[in-house]
Amino acid sequence: MIAALAFAAAHCSPEVRPADDVEDQDVTEETEETADTSTVEWIEVFFNMPSDHSVAFDGNETNDETDLIGTLTALIDSAEYSVDLAAYDLQNHRIGEALVRAKERGLRVRVVTDHNYRDRHEPHQIMWDKLGGAGIITVDDSGTIYWPDGDIDRQELPNRGAHMHHKFAVVDKKSDDPDDHYLWTGTMNMTYTDPYNTNLTMIIKDNEVARAYREEFEMMWGSSDIEPDPGNMKFHRDKGNVSQNHFWVDDTRVEVYFGPMDRDNRKPSISDRIVELIEDHVRYEARFLSFAITPGIPISQTLWNKSFETDMRLEGVIDNMFFGRYRNNNDIWAKPEATEGNRMILPSRELRKLHQKTMLLDAVRPDYDDGHNAIAITGSYNFSAAAERVNDENIVFIHCDTLANQFYQDFMGVQSRAKGESDPPPPPISLGEWYPVRDITDGQVFEIELFPGFRYPVSPLGVRVPRIYAGNDSSHYYGAEARDQVKDLLEGNKVKLRAAAAGELPVTQYNRFHAYITVKKDDGTTFPLNRKLLKKGIGTFSDMHAQHPDSVSAYRSLREDAREQQIGAWAEASKMFERLPRHEVLGEEEETAAEFPININEASKEELTALPQIGPGRAEAIIEHRDQHGPFMDIEDIKNVRGIGPGIFDSIKDKIALDDT
Repeated sequence: MIAALAFAAAHCSPEVRPADDVEDQDVTEETEETADTSTVEWIEVFFNMPSDHSVAFDGNETNDETDLIGTLTALIDSAEYSVDLAAYDLQNHRIGEALVRAKERGLRVRVVTDHNYRDRHEPHQIMWDKLGGAGIITVDDSGTIYWPDGDIDRQELPNRGAHMHHKFAVVDKKSDDPDDHYLWTGTMNMTYTDPYNTNLTMIIKDNEVARAYREEFEMMWGSSDIEPDPGNMKFHRDKGNVSQNHFWVDDTRVEVYFGPMDRDNRKPSISDRIVELIEDHVRYEARFLSFAITPGIPISQTLWNKSFETDMRLEGVIDNMFFGRYRNNNDIWAKPEATEGNRMILPSRELRKLHQKTMLLDAVRPDYDDGHNAIAITGSYNFSAAAERVNDENIVFIHCDTLANQFYQDFMGVQSRAKGESDPPPPPISLGEWYPVRDITDGQVFEIELFPGFRYPVSPLGVRVPRIYAGNDSSHYYGAEARDQVKDLLEGNKVKLRAAAAGELPVTQYNRFHAYITVKKDDGTTFPLNRKLLKKGIGTFSDMHAQHPDSVSAYRSLREDAREQQIGAWAEASKMFERLPRHEVLGEEEETAAEFPININEASKEELTALPQIGPGRAEAIIEHRDQHGPFMDIEDIKNVRGIGPGIFDSIKDKIALDDT
């Protein structure tokens, strides 16, 4: 079984010694032990971005820069009995094809997805047609069943506005041999783009852990059979707890929990458990990598307060989009104190999104002699109120020094990029392919679509063009004119990129390609963009990055010609790259539109007023209702707010969400 994968168990016994400066401590934690029946047990973790191996224990380097989709498809292709897949957003055809192959081998294949992505994303219908054609039944968290013959049995179970946010697969649990049972899980969505977001996956070979995940799956499926039971399906707050939360995987203590909290609050609270560990377990330091970490939740407040009240080191990296929101709201993570003393909280600088949901406790200074292990916490659970109270989530707590050290290597890689000490790897690109131009930020930067849903910035090599920045006082003279002229040259066209040397990939810096760019219009005609920018006086020559000598000579000549003829920006050469207030550059242009959907559980008054028919009064009413009654559990609950009736709800329902995922 699983012969195609090369797995190596990471043992958590003190065979690997920590650094010499680690001091001995004397706290031992109790745990409930359960006897497993599998004879070979291990955990293997995979990361898709470069780790910092300089902090690795000897022989404990991470599996970094890994094809994360491949960790799942290889496991499915090795399966012999069954595959149960819970996927928040199932788009990636490599996974779909692996599921079809499994079904064609005679395996039992069951799939649960999120209603919002299953029902509303018509471009991905080819995936569902492929699964249905192979005889695979799928269900979503509205309780709707999609039968292979095309029939659809629709339901509307409670909390349909919440998310089935799981990302896990239970493999071969149908086998009677406990040594056949595997779990795959992690932070990665099964889309085209998420393998290029910063993520991790893991495989746990342990029959008891796999059993807990199968129990979670079958609560949603409604049965233990090949066909789902629509009358017994349970999602979100209607699910109870699985039969067991504490495990031993070989010599590694593992805790597994599922969200959200049930209606009677009988399940173990993920938030309470993390808070408990921060308060009672941490001696030295806590670190996190987070897509979102809502400032007001107990987890955030406990981390923040303990770092102030003790000498606990607190470090974290937050996805730059969410960090920007926290900065705009003057939240704790973006305050000056977040980078002072024993705290270092930074915005990410990744290839795309920092999509991890990982926390490390005492990963740098575990104390082997008294059993105080480092802990790595990860899963689908975003650090948010919605993850705790609304969405289907899973999370794993791994008490293991060697595995925590692997997570720490990954953390240090992300932190290095956040500090600007290293760059994320560029995405794969074909030098002979024509890529559609999508968003044109300004004259210096535009985006190409590498494949559906994945865009990456490009700048012209050897050319510097006046820019429009987001800051109030940091835009360039001629920035708006340059942007408009570049739009005229690029909009609706395709481009091909090349580097200074034949056959080489374009250089990447500042998280974008710097390339010689050929533009192809609809009529098939082409022209070199870099030369056109210089010839039209839109920009000037730049000697940044390696360039071909012939291009350097030609570009200098084109720049001088434009300057002498006072073309474009050279009409007022003394103002070239002069910084001006943004409003002087853009005039009366509207500011950037609000980013939808808006999280109604976290949005500020200003964000809420971007919604149709929501003025300052209604925005204040939403916030007041939220403060008095807690977070919304369904988007329709916003109709309980004074002044928001069915008509207004219909106008905003496609623009609001319960969390930031």
